[in-house]
Amino acid sequence: MARVKTVWGIDIGQCALKAIKLADFEEVVEVVDFEVIEHPEILSQPDVDKPLLIRQSLEQFLSAHETRGSTIVLSVPGQSSFTRFFKPPPVDAKELPRIVQYEAAQQIPFPVDEVIWRWQAFINEDSPDLEVGIFAMKRQDINEMLAHLEDVGLHADIVQVAPLSLYNFVTYDDQAATDGATLIADIGADKTDLVVVDGSSIWTRTIQIGGNNFTEALGRAFKLSFAKAEKLKRTAATSKYARQVFQAMRPVFADLVQEMQRSVGYYISLHRDSRFQRLVGLGNGFRLPGLQKFLEQNLNIPVARLDHFNNVSCAEHVNVPQFEETSLSFGVAYGLALQAIRPMRVETNLLPSEIARRRVWSKKTPWFVGAAVALILAIACPTVRAFLDSQAMPDMEKNPSVLREARRIKSKLENIQRRYKQLQGAGTTEHQRINDYKAMYGYHDFWPSVQSMVAQSLKSITGEAQGLLGGYITADDFAQRMAITAKLKDTPRAEREMVLVEGMASIYSSDLRRELTGGAAAAVDPNKPGVRGFIVMVTGRTPLPLEETIKRLESLRFNAEEMAKAFPSLSVLQCKVDHQAGAAPSEGAPNQPDPMFPDEDTATDTRFTVTWLITIDGDGLSDD
Repeated sequence: MARVKTVWGIDIGQCALKAIKLADFEEVVEVVDFEVIEHPEILSQPDVDKPLLIRQSLEQFLSAHETRGSTIVLSVPGQSSFTRFFKPPPVDAKELPRIVQYEAAQQIPFPVDEVIWRWQAFINEDSPDLEVGIFAMKRQDINEMLAHLEDVGLHADIVQVAPLSLYNFVTYDDQAATDGATLIADIGADKTDLVVVDGSSIWTRTIQIGGNNFTEALGRAFKLSFAKAEKLKRTAATSKYARQVFQAMRPVFADLVQEMQRSVGYYISLHRDSRFQRLVGLGNGFRLPGLQKFLEQNLNIPVARLDHFNNVSCAEHVNVPQFEETSLSFGVAYGLALQAIRPMRVETNLLPSEIARRRVWSKKTPWFVGAAVALILAIACPTVRAFLDSQAMPDMEKNPSVLREARRIKSKLENIQRRYKQLQGAGTTEHQRINDYKAMYGYHDFWPSVQSMVAQSLKSITGEAQGLLGGYITADDFAQRMAITAKLKDTPRAEREMVLVEGMASIYSSDLRRELTGGAAAAVDPNKPGVRGFIVMVTGRTPLPLEETIKRLESLRFNAEEMAKAFPSLSVLQCKVDHQAGAAPSEGAPNQPDPMFPDEDTATDTRFTVTWLITIDGDGLSDD
């Protein structure tokens, strides 16, 4: 009888550890075990020992469940990862890896040697176009997640990004609409993962609104501690103050809907033929009273809260009512386990290659043991001989010269030790002077990083025309400039994918929170100290029409935080965009001639302003 394959999918969230064990019985996938273990404290709260709490939850899990012989699949959070999709030009399949390699180097906002990244091609059955997904995460973040498991003796075989696991779960379990797009909303403790399933297409985004935001809103409204506000939130449905509780949380509901509307609008701007037919709610955040109805009314999309799985059965010994009661929590864990059980739409694995190789070698250990035994036997005889020879050496007491030499060496070592103790306290003044000099070097790369981040952000929303514009600026002679000007003129003005920066200004603020807007402003705790930093404003214009400019600026705003991650000295608190349509084309002489093209009118260009709120943390010195 063939051995049954079992897999544990483990999702370590901010609020709880969720794990599900699936078994593969030929044509049937069964749930044979599951667990939800809430951490003693929410991991995202300040002054919390996150590694200790995770270790305690894992130890509790291991004390109650068997993992030996099972494949372990671990999730990593969506907000810590990087996901990009692009459509490569029609090329031979052998050339695709080279194109992906180039695209990854251009798109991933971190040094490539500091990340683990994988890619996968997606084929749309209804279209000849090929879409490639690039998925990346910092090596350090992945190693930290793996370390939590290794601390308790577990070893992950597959590492997958949580939103991609949700995509695998939804497509396998037939939770998506058969016609049109489906929006998956997994509301966690401190964030919400949004996943769009649209045929064979996938799109993901993580928004920084979760269950904690609702808890904090209740704490402010009713003057409660976080723990008491969390308890009130969980019992709101049965509380006699349910109406007041809902009113206190209403601003957070509105922020969540606004971010979902922006995401839906942005996706439709990229896929104009798509229409959303269904929203599937996951995560314990969806237990909030009134949330499902509120989303339906404001998004105009039918909303379904997950309460069962379609394509998996439960083993006889499994507590089915308890499993279905907690099913909202298992979307990610279910998708993780499925990846090791069945062929999935997304099959990438972010497990570092060196660890995967080490696992392969460990399986060959028994063969190496046999070779080692043979080697030991080969050297045993000379070793025994050396031992017998050492026993034959003369006793030190019977050999005074050997004893004198040993005492001389001992005395020399004691002198060295005394000298070391004398020198231990020396150099304190010099050390302080070095630290003072280092402090003067603080923030030396802040403004160069700001300028690079701004340049890369604007470059990300432009096209070939921007490169030609750069070539015009750096051209060596007049003839080269004229050639570039002629090439730019070949493209109608309203189709030139370029931006021209007209001004850049910065203002220091002792508390950037005063500048926050929308959901970010509502989440501010007035009792916490201020956040110092700079308000950096860039004004410019583009010949692109207003509608296209809005779409590209929204893309820049969505990606602002990821772009800033490429610069260790920067942290973007918020990015805001503003835009103004140009004047309608007029007849006759141009009103504002373009310096490069005197016969064209810049009055028709779209004007824009991008504002970054950039925080200053620490002393501006590197860790080393």
